[in-house]
Amino acid sequence: MNQRVEKIIDRPDAPEIFCDGALAISFRQDVLRLTLYSDRIDAAERANINRVVVGQLSMPPSGFVDLYNQMTAVMARLTRAGKVHPVEQKQQQPS
Repeated sequence: MNQRVEKIIDRPDAPEIFCDGALAISFRQDVLRLTLYSDRIDAAERANINRVVVGQLSMPPSGFVDLYNQMTAVMARLTRAGKVHPVEQKQQQPS
């Protein structure tokens, strides 16, 4: 099913979701689900930080692949800008 996208309709009233990260990514019943979390300080103790689920993003595999490709391009730009550095893997000691 190839459908052309006619135009993008911006909705200024669409909710904005801030998250500190993805808690889990699962693939069930042909749908990818990303569980998003935000860190919150415990109001009573003021010392503990809790991870609170703030939303779940569900999408078909084709949408996830498109998101991955867009994120890969952004990671390349961030790397060129010096904002992201490759993680060095420790070499395993021979046993």
